Amino acid sequence: MDTDEDIMAAVVNGQLERLAELYRRYRRPLYGFLLKRVNAPAAAEDLLQTTFERVIKYRASFREGSSFRSWVFTIARNAVHDSVRKEQRMPVKSDVDLGVLPILTPSAHCDWEKRETRSQSAAALAALPESYREVVDLAWKRGLKYAEIAEVLGLSEANVKVRIHRAVKQLRINYAKIEQQ
Repeated sequence: MDTDEDIMAAVVNGQLERLAELYRRYRRPLYGFLLKRVNAPAAAEDLLQTTFERVIKYRASFREGSSFRSWVFTIARNAVHDSVRKEQRMPVKSDVDLGVLPILTPSAHCDWEKRETRSQSAAALAALPESYREVVDLAWKRGLKYAEIAEVLGLSEANVKVRIHRAVKQLRINYAKIEQQ
């Protein structure tokens, strides 16, 4: 099985049909990443398409020996920033909707507790500054390594580690505030 970088090298050399494999590998993680940024499924789909259009357009800028994953997440991130600038507004975060509370049978009570925990987690994460939410999302949800995150965000690896550390510290504070309410 070819690596992402091998496939991208073929794309750079004109085998554009090989991009379909990279799309299959990356559409879900990129869509999730984009959805977290814009909080609108249709906009995330559009940005996913824009990302892969830019992969084709800027394929010659892909450097041999670099990580495709870092490169494509950088393109996706830049697409979000360009979209936000174009619309002259920041992405809107919606509140977490717990929905209707179930009848409190033992299993429904367990479901409610899970939803409540997810709601608290979402609230604690939403209270983080964007720079912390971004590194947490890339590291914990998208599975990027610190070096890859540094490449995507244009930071040093040490700075990424500091942001993760500060995000965790702030999350603890946020959870404590939420539990006191």
